[in-house]
Amino acid sequence: MDWVVEARTLACEAHAGQQDKAGLPYIEHVARVAAAIHDDDTAKAAAWLHDVVEDYPQYTARLQVFPAPVREIVTLLNRHSAADAQQYYARIRQHPQALKVKLADIADNAHPRRLLQLPPAVAERLRGKYAAALAALGSADVSAVMPDPASTRVLQLMATARLRVQQAEQAGASVNTGDDAPGPHQKALIKARDTALAELEAQMTAEAFIVWSDMYVLA
Repeated sequence: MDWVVEARTLACEAHAGQQDKAGLPYIEHVARVAAAIHDDDTAKAAAWLHDVVEDYPQYTARLQVFPAPVREIVTLLNRHSAADAQQYYARIRQHPQALKVKLADIADNAHPRRLLQLPPAVAERLRGKYAAALAALGSADVSAVMPDPASTRVLQLMATARLRVQQAEQAGASVNTGDDAPGPHQKALIKARDTALAELEAQMTAEAFIVWSDMYVLA
């Protein structure tokens, strides 16, 4: 039996209709975590199932058909299976396959594209949470999700840039001069937009700025 296919089928059923913090289908996150697991069908099956029991305990019995190694990983990844966070991360740290799935889970949750979809205060809190989780798991890549010292300034710039982009677009849509030349008001807004974007780009990493730009059409 193909346990990866069975796990995917059960995960899609369990998470049907569930949304993440950004209002997107939760199963998309699960699918990305599973896709990050290579050459290990046991870990990949567990990746598909990693949130099923934690979010929907009524599915516990359905997991009994899966091989014991898959169930063991899923159990370790279930926060409710440990007495506290220290024990939770310690047990995962000692199990290579569970650790592989958990690191893929954190990597997806901490990706700039996901964090930029959340309210700034929520994103900031989650960066700290993921950094602490990586530290507890013994990962050397803690800096990947550590809060940026300039984060407050960057968040302010993001808000300003979004506003300027919207204003410039609205001005362009409302003005009909019969030619393609922008009016004085739109020119001023475009200049303000470009200034905000230039400062934002200077403050962010190239990857993060590209992700942000993809989300907000910057004409």
